[in-house]
Amino acid sequence: MNVLVFVYGTLRKQQINHYMMKNYPCMQEDVWVYGKIYDAGAGYPFLALNRGSEKVRGEVFEVPQAELYLLDEFEEYTPDDPNSLYVRVEVDVYDDNDNSTKAFTYVCNKEEMLLHEIEGHDWVTFFKKNRNK
Repeated sequence: MNVLVFVYGTLRKQQINHYMMKNYPCMQEDVWVYGKIYDAGAGYPFLALNRGSEKVRGEVFEVPQAELYLLDEFEEYTPDDPNSLYVRVEVDVYDDNDNSTKAFTYVCNKEEMLLHEIEGHDWVTFFKKNRNK
C-alpha cells in the first residue's frame, strides 16, 4: 500500500535532499498546505500549521507505506516520542483548482525552531534568493 507525502523543503525537486524522494513518483507539483514555514538557520525549513492562512508551497510524492520509516528517520521523527524534532501528521493539500487531497507531512515539534518566518512561504524561492548572499 502507498501513501502520499507532502514535501516543502529540502526534499523538493532540485533541492539538496531530493535524493530521498527520487524513487517515488511525484503526483502533484505546485500545491500547498495552509500554514507557515520558518528558517532557524539550520539549512532546512520548519512547518507550523494553524498559524494563519498563508500557502506553504510544495510537492506530493507517492511513497510505499513500508518505506515511510526512512522518511521518519530522515526527519528525526520517532512515533510516540515527544522529543522528536518533527511529527508526521496528515494534512489537506490544495491545488490551483481548489481540489484537495490528504497527505502526510512533517511539522515542527520544537517551538524554539520557529524563529524567522519565511516570506512567501516557499522554501525553493527563499533558498534561491538567499544562497548567493
